[in-house]
Amino acid sequence: MSATGSPANRDFFTMTAQDEFDFGAGSNSEGYNQWLAQRQRALVELARKLNLPLNHPVEVWLAGGIRLRGRLRLQEETLFVPEDHVPRLRLQVDQVPFLIHEMESCVRLD
Repeated sequence: MSATGSPANRDFFTMTAQDEFDFGAGSNSEGYNQWLAQRQRALVELARKLNLPLNHPVEVWLAGGIRLRGRLRLQEETLFVPEDHVPRLRLQVDQVPFLIHEMESCVRLD
C-alpha cells in the first residue's frame, strides 16, 4: 500500500501552509535600520581586529606576485571570526577570492 493510501497517512504527509511575514505592515523601519547599523559596527570592529581595510579600495599583493586592485571584502558575511579561523579566512578583491595567508601586502587606496 502506498504511503498516502489511508486518510490518516494523507493527513500526515499533507504539507501545511507556513505563515508569512508581513514586512510592509508597518511604516516603522527602525528595527531594520538598527540591525543594519549593528552589522556595520560589527564589520568595523572585525576590520580593526584584523588590521584590514574591509570595504575600502585597496591594492593587494598575493604570493606569487599577483596584484589585485578593488574593494576588499569578506568572501562570506562572517562578522565573528574565532582566532583559530583567521588563517583560513577567505577574502576577495572585487570578484577574486583568496585566503588571508596568501596576502603579502595590502594598501588602502582612499
